[in-house]
Amino acid sequence: MMTQPWPQIVARYEDYPGDVRSIHTLGRLARRISESPLAQGLFASPHMFELDIVQIPVNYPFEGPFLRLSPVLSEDLIEFRYIDTHDKAKQWHRTAEADQAWTRLITFLDQLRWFPAEVLEPLSNEKL
Repeated sequence: MMTQPWPQIVARYEDYPGDVRSIHTLGRLARRISESPLAQGLFASPHMFELDIVQIPVNYPFEGPFLRLSPVLSEDLIEFRYIDTHDKAKQWHRTAEADQAWTRLITFLDQLRWFPAEVLEPLSNEKL
């Protein structure tokens, strides 16, 4: 994993020519993060269409915990998976409808206290 600047990540998703809505949703999520106060405390690394998010800039190899956002290609869903152990059965994971992905992200950030409530609260009422 090597983090990249948010504008580079946004451009990567915007260049996607296909019509898979969940992949376009990840692009909208990346843009929303890049345009919000979250961009100062979240760093990401794209892999194919997945997006790994961490709290600090990292370089390969990275063994720490991270949040992986994955498009569910056969459906209109985004999978959220917190990878803090190699045992997949013990990893926190949720799926969200594409239009609920922003809300799920804010909820995750709040639950793990990645940001103070005063940063997340104004963002929690926004839609993707």
